[in-house]
Amino acid sequence: MPAYNEGRWVERALAALSEAAGRADWPLDVVVVDDGSTDAESLAVLAEVAERSDVRVLRQSNAGRFAARSAGLDVVTTEVVLLLDARVEVHPESLARIRAAVGRGDEVWNYDVVPGSRDLRALFWTGITKVWWRDYFRRRKAVAFGLDDFDRYPKGTGAFLAPTALLRRAADGFDSHFGDSSLASDDTRLLRAVAGEQDIHLSPDVLCTHHAKTGRGSWSRQCFYRGTTFVDGYLADPSAARGLLVGVVGAITVGGLAAAARPRTTAGAGVLACVAAGALAGSCGATGRESVAVGALSPAFGVCFGAGVLRGLRMAASAA
Repeated sequence: MPAYNEGRWVERALAALSEAAGRADWPLDVVVVDDGSTDAESLAVLAEVAERSDVRVLRQSNAGRFAARSAGLDVVTTEVVLLLDARVEVHPESLARIRAAVGRGDEVWNYDVVPGSRDLRALFWTGITKVWWRDYFRRRKAVAFGLDDFDRYPKGTGAFLAPTALLRRAADGFDSHFGDSSLASDDTRLLRAVAGEQDIHLSPDVLCTHHAKTGRGSWSRQCFYRGTTFVDGYLADPSAARGLLVGVVGAITVGGLAAAARPRTTAGAGVLACVAAGALAGSCGATGRESVAVGALSPAFGVCFGAGVLRGLRMAASAA
């Protein structure tokens, strides 16, 4: 569990994990990696949980989630490991269901995620996820997917269980496109390597609750960060980064000039695009409030995420 200034969320995540492990009769060996936390509450919480017999707290200078996960993987001794974010609470019955499946040979599991808040900024993430991976969310059912259909289904390291050796091989083989490893993608390319060896299982019966950051500044920074890691996760050839960067900057410039020349037309088109985005989310399985969130926040998301993509392309071009 990477933790950077997560405060009491670490306690909540551990409490939910302990309950689920107890129901599964699965002993816990928890590694929390303090990724250079600085605020007093977070440091106090980490000191408290370090006193638990089933928790080890590792400390490192702030180096990003991928480095924190790798540090944790280096010290675990169990045959399987659950990658878990500090803001994720696994549901009580989830580990019992996974343990039964692991006993049948289904060893790799991605949790299905439900939002922990009705705040529009939190619901935006689940709404946009349903658009991106609509094949699953239009009709949730248990699936197993590998490389051939990897991009059709949701996945992430926020709550992901797999054999320890498999995750170590994936982490050891990961090579970020960025010189700054603190911004390396810690899920898409890592999990693509996992899917190359074993199918990833996903089921609406294996759930967790994610508590997204909802403050305006926190949400904007998260959009910016995800834009950057998107480049690292999906850019197949870093040598193409410079050309893509020029193309994106050119498109933005042309769009800006068009908007300046016809502001009313541009504003009207923007409103229609937001309505269409919300409608699309609803057709992909989003709730009414999630659809509103997608429609209302898409412009802000586009600006922040797009700026993150530009940063990612610039970083990849510099490192290539």
